Amino acid sequence: MCLVFRDEGEFCEPCSQLVDQEEFVSSQTESLNRPAPEAIQAEPDLPLTDLEKRREQDKFYIWGGVITATLMIAVGMGVYAFPNLFTDATVLAAQDEEQRLEDCRLVFEEITYVLRAGDIPDDSMSCEGTNVPNLIRRSGDTVRVDHPNPASFGLTEMYVTNESHQVFLVGRG
Repeated sequence: MCLVFRDEGEFCEPCSQLVDQEEFVSSQTESLNRPAPEAIQAEPDLPLTDLEKRREQDKFYIWGGVITATLMIAVGMGVYAFPNLFTDATVLAAQDEEQRLEDCRLVFEEITYVLRAGDIPDDSMSCEGTNVPNLIRRSGDTVRVDHPNPASFGLTEMYVTNESHQVFLVGRG
């Protein structure tokens, strides 16, 4: 009744446990006698198993992804830091000139708010790079503020009045 049937034969329960222990010890001894992974890689004549081949491929793909991501980040930062790197110098100069004109137009728009309030703008309300104050003229109830040098923007006149509250750019092509 206490017989245990195994591949090796028929054993009583205590003997069957001894066989289990013996199999366990021999399997552990086998794994301890295996060469280290470094030793396997050091011997070039040993063929790689499928698992080792997949691990090598995985390493290749992981490093390829890391390098690609690093390059993409570096290129993105370069484009962000130097957005005009590949833009022609004449185009950049034209853009700068347009920006200067727009900045000055915004100053004259602020002057319209001062004129709308019934005040006269002070000398600090002038375009950047202009050392001469704006020209203020009165003709009856009309107050007109002119830019002192509109030719620097390619214009013949740049002015605002208290009647229209609009910035006039005259002579712009």
